[in-house]
Amino acid sequence: MPNQLFRVTSTSLNENYQVINKARGKSIVLDEPEAFGGTDIGLSPVEALLAGLGSCKAIAGRMFAEKLGIKLHELEVEVSGNLNTDGFLGDENVKIGFTDIHATYRIKADNTEAEISHFVEFVESHCPVGDTLINPASISFDTTII
Repeated sequence: MPNQLFRVTSTSLNENYQVINKARGKSIVLDEPEAFGGTDIGLSPVEALLAGLGSCKAIAGRMFAEKLGIKLHELEVEVSGNLNTDGFLGDENVKIGFTDIHATYRIKADNTEAEISHFVEFVESHCPVGDTLINPASISFDTTII
């Protein structure tokens, strides 16, 4: 399959920190918790990043289970990360983003522990979001004054 361009348009609403994100006719609102000045109507951007990673792992698991002979009944991926918000708020001695991210798989399947371990390793190595975090993509930007 050739390269595909994925695009999301994020528009800041005039409601504190609410941002509507649109792609392919779908939308999701991200926000900040009230403790950070938001209205708490959606996930924060860092929670959305973790959700994207967990969702990618869960989708890859469902996508490849049959191919790998995994008789999957249930799959849950919990993703957590440590982030010191002082970096975002201006402390130059603190990293701005996550310092570490960890995923915990909860799997119910009719397979051996060794088969499930191999399956999880395969999922980990085939998750595009995880790969992007481990091997960062180049990021560029431009500005249009409106």
